[in-house]
Amino acid sequence: MQTGRLVACLHLLNLTSLLCTSFVSLGLNACSARMGPKSVPADRFDYADALTRSWKEETLLNMVKLRYVDPPLFLSVQQVVQQYTVEGTGSINAPGWTGGANIATAGSATGRWAESPTITYSPMSGEQFTRSLIRPVRPEELLSLVQSGWPVDAVFSIGVRSINGLHAGSRTAALKQHGDPDFYQVLSLLRELQASDEFGIRVPSTKEGGVTVMALRAKGASEADLERAKKIRELLHLNLDAAEFKLVEAATQQDDKEIAMLTRSMLQILAEAAAGVEVPAADIEQGRVYKMDLSEVGPKFFVRVHSSTARPEPNDTFVAVRYRNYWFWVDDRDLPSKRGLNFLMVLLTLAESGPPAPPPALTISKP
Repeated sequence: MQTGRLVACLHLLNLTSLLCTSFVSLGLNACSARMGPKSVPADRFDYADALTRSWKEETLLNMVKLRYVDPPLFLSVQQVVQQYTVEGTGSINAPGWTGGANIATAGSATGRWAESPTITYSPMSGEQFTRSLIRPVRPEELLSLVQSGWPVDAVFSIGVRSINGLHAGSRTAALKQHGDPDFYQVLSLLRELQASDEFGIRVPSTKEGGVTVMALRAKGASEADLERAKKIRELLHLNLDAAEFKLVEAATQQDDKEIAMLTRSMLQILAEAAAGVEVPAADIEQGRVYKMDLSEVGPKFFVRVHSSTARPEPNDTFVAVRYRNYWFWVDDRDLPSKRGLNFLMVLLTLAESGPPAPPPALTISKP
């Protein structure tokens, strides 16, 4: 009798061991490959790639919507929380066991693996919308982009409305105007000085706070650069002997050592960039969009956007969106347009000054 019970117990222990081993090998070992530190590289890069792709698509879509006089909408991703759950159960049934060696046994094991991502979104509205899209971009922010390597003529042509009374052109329906040729001549000369590192900015400390100064260097400059700097001073009515000029946000200058600059808001910049969106001829004929006069003196196209009824080839597409039964995309081989779209995305980030809106509080349940 004792021998029979011992054999039965050993039989049950073997079965239990087999079930546990099977559960661990099929469940926990498989899940552990994605758990803990091992999950960070895959999840982090996958989410970063998805957020970057959606950011490009959102920027392009809002450009297309503005071309169609459709109000834009920006939806910010506030936070991403990834939660993992691993559960498992095992059971052994031995019906009719009375202690004998010959018993009927049955076993089962179940497991569950779950990923529960929680992503919170926040539409840009209220004060944040006003601060980021309606208020003009500060001149210092545009100049900081120039200092980081962006071409000054491209940045100023789309981000600046006027410099010392010289006005930029606009192709938007609300502010449509021809640009002053002297304005674009100044930008061209500044670009040449930028290429030879004879143009820059600095922010000296004062009791009243930082003051941005635009400098036209003279020491060691070539004869050609000296002539360019002189021409800029003449066009902007600046002191011919001064090397540094205070930058202010104003329509007109108070003296000949001041550069008065008016900038565009981020919404205006996006609307100007939307001039590069190619729309179907039928939509222009039917009055769904404004017709653009590309012969006007105005800002350079930062982003050239193509359109068609067929979806573009993914390998040749930098970013693509679908709108009004058409596909709009930026060619992956068009480097200036790719750089221009990146510029708009960076400028949108700079425009979001001030503390960000707090994300909603999340309660993560324990597994």
